[in-house]
Amino acid sequence: MEFRFETLEYDRTLPALPKHSGVYKIFDIRGKLIVLDKTSNLFERFTRYYGERSERVRDLDLREITGRIQFIKTDSAFETIYILYRERKNHFPKTYRKMRTFRLFTLMKINRRQRFPRIYASREIKPGVDYFGPFLGRGQFTRLKTTLERTFKLRPCLYNIRGNDPHPDCLYFQMHTCSRPCNNDIDRRAYLEDVDQAIAFIEGRDEDIGRGLVAKMNDLAAQMRFEEAEMVRRKLDKIHRARQEYKDTFLSVWTLNYIVVLASDSVLRCKIAFVHESRIVGFEQYELPSPSGRGRRDSQRADAPGEGRKSVEAFNQRLAADLSRFFEMPIGRDSNRSQYDEFCLVSNFVADPLQSVELLPARDFERLPQRVIERLEQRKRKRKPTHVDTVAG
Repeated sequence: MEFRFETLEYDRTLPALPKHSGVYKIFDIRGKLIVLDKTSNLFERFTRYYGERSERVRDLDLREITGRIQFIKTDSAFETIYILYRERKNHFPKTYRKMRTFRLFTLMKINRRQRFPRIYASREIKPGVDYFGPFLGRGQFTRLKTTLERTFKLRPCLYNIRGNDPHPDCLYFQMHTCSRPCNNDIDRRAYLEDVDQAIAFIEGRDEDIGRGLVAKMNDLAAQMRFEEAEMVRRKLDKIHRARQEYKDTFLSVWTLNYIVVLASDSVLRCKIAFVHESRIVGFEQYELPSPSGRGRRDSQRADAPGEGRKSVEAFNQRLAADLSRFFEMPIGRDSNRSQYDEFCLVSNFVADPLQSVELLPARDFERLPQRVIERLEQRKRKRKPTHVDTVAG
């Protein structure tokens, strides 16, 4: 699906634009872009630009310098913000990041390539490093960081551990919140096991942590190493208590795979955005099937035997093909900055979803088309108005 802008040559009269949300561009008489923005009502915005003006208005009079106008209608906040971001990136490649209209989030960074990794806050993405988010504020990040350091004994210090240099006694070790790798009290392999458990805690995979620790505890008990087995049991109890205190879970940047079901210009259609590894890799529009066969207004065609079943099968086949096409192809690493920007764009709707957007995890591709149909049926029953110009920024 391509986003195509409609072009109007300005002739000093009020442009005939629809009363619809969209993204617009205004070029001067020399062809230079002078305005690029979004609005919830194209007609009202251009009436304010080119309608009758009183003498007291001090805004720039665009009527004297406008050459042509381009606009595109949008049907959801997600589509509006993405098109605006993409156009600003194309027209202003050096400064577009300062023009972002969506909220930016702090990420939790864990670099397992370090000898003894620690936890950082970050607002950029680099390959080969684990990132988790979105964190709504620095306080939420700090609480989780403290919980992980105390529960899994990850080092909070900034000391550059090289392995054979003298180091004074560790205050965090005395407080039982660090395994003291600076004094070789733990080797890198065992420390990385703690890091893996911390990552599983971040993502909410508590069952994986418990299963591994219980198996380890049973093995130690079978070997008559009861003191070590008791230490594992205490660690398991500490993890359970930590989960009771901190219930939030977060997404990995590298495994953020979603389909975003969006409204379209008709109740008989929908748009779907495909998000693969935090990158928005495609948009497609679909004709919606109907269990009763009424996917079209032609009642005679709708009443044909098996028409509803055929429309559902056609929808399932096309969506399944697009899922394979978008989620199995490799992601181009053109810009890590773009990946962070698009992760934050999607996270705006994960953290604060709007009624016109349905986010579904891209798992179990065979059942995913049916889940899309079920969500769309639920949306039809609600029949509540939505607004597309409500995202902070």
